[in-house]
Amino acid sequence: MQETARPSLGQRLTRGVAAAAAIALLGCVVVFLVAGLVEGLGWWVLVVLAALAGGVVWLKWREVRGTRASRRDVDAIHALYVDALDRAERGDLAGAAERLEEALAASGRVGGDAGQYTMVLLQELASVRLAEGDLARAGAVWQRAYELRRTEEGYDAVSTLSAANGLAATLLAQGDREAAARRYQNTLTRCRRLLDAAHPETVAALNGVARSAPTPQVGPLHEQGAELYARILGPSHPDTVIARRQAAPDEPAVARLATGDLAGARALFAQAVADRVRRHGEADAGTVAALNDLAMVLREQRDLTTAYRTYERAAALCGRLPGGPHPHDLAAGNGIAQVMLLQGDMANAATELAAVLDRCVARYGEQHPETATARRNLERLKPSG
Repeated sequence: MQETARPSLGQRLTRGVAAAAAIALLGCVVVFLVAGLVEGLGWWVLVVLAALAGGVVWLKWREVRGTRASRRDVDAIHALYVDALDRAERGDLAGAAERLEEALAASGRVGGDAGQYTMVLLQELASVRLAEGDLARAGAVWQRAYELRRTEEGYDAVSTLSAANGLAATLLAQGDREAAARRYQNTLTRCRRLLDAAHPETVAALNGVARSAPTPQVGPLHEQGAELYARILGPSHPDTVIARRQAAPDEPAVARLATGDLAGARALFAQAVADRVRRHGEADAGTVAALNDLAMVLREQRDLTTAYRTYERAAALCGRLPGGPHPHDLAAGNGIAQVMLLQGDMANAATELAAVLDRCVARYGEQHPETATARRNLERLKPSG
């Protein structure tokens, strides 16, 4: 991105003096006009009024100038962010990380760590570091995000819980099961106190507690999770289906997911997608199902941007399958909504779940259990009272 040439100090000083002189002159003219209407004003009063008028105009000019500068800074940050996303999608992870670091530095200059874009940039940077396999840096980014949210929004804010789950996922990926288990359990306790049992952060924390057991194995917590999801989300909700598969792993990728090896599960699910595309092409129900599985693992890893793109790819391919709306399309829609909720975007998550409900009605009718489940999932996002 090319930088705009900035005027020299001398040029800025000359412009400032000229602007001040013009403002003062304008103020004097206004004051003299007022003085002609009001009798008895002395020269010192005129001088004071002129100074006040000029000061007001100067402050307004500074405000407008500051607003324009802020907009330019925001535009520059947004351009860096978009470039980073484009580079990540093309596989240039190092370039994406570099652009995100630049955007974070710019965001810090504009609004400090509390800048409105900082958390989004941190989440994306953590995703890129995970994709690079740089777990140490990913953990450092999530730690920064957690401290930022805890300081700015409070210990029990949803965004703080989200960052805590992201940090725990990275600790688990690093092999520090004990630290990950403590973090997940602490977050789960707060989620149960503050959030709905079906909230994605509650689900993530519960899954994390099961996966981070001292001995990597499938146990009662996996079965409890599957039963809970079936009761709250419905028997065919994507999270229920994967929870049941984790409780009784039927393939190596699911077994790795159940025992907390998210990186290993990601690699195996990605290979499954590639194998399915090679054998059956993209316009295949099995390919779409494999994409949904991969997106789910990416979501659990907190690689939310890649998860979102993968769910979108699955949803797009469903449009090429016969018999739509297809069940895999509904799963992809639910997955997209879950990612949006994890990103704190409740409004768009509600829009996506409303679309899922419409597709359920079209496929199953108003009275079908799937439709009822979709309606409940949407209603959970409505504020109580």
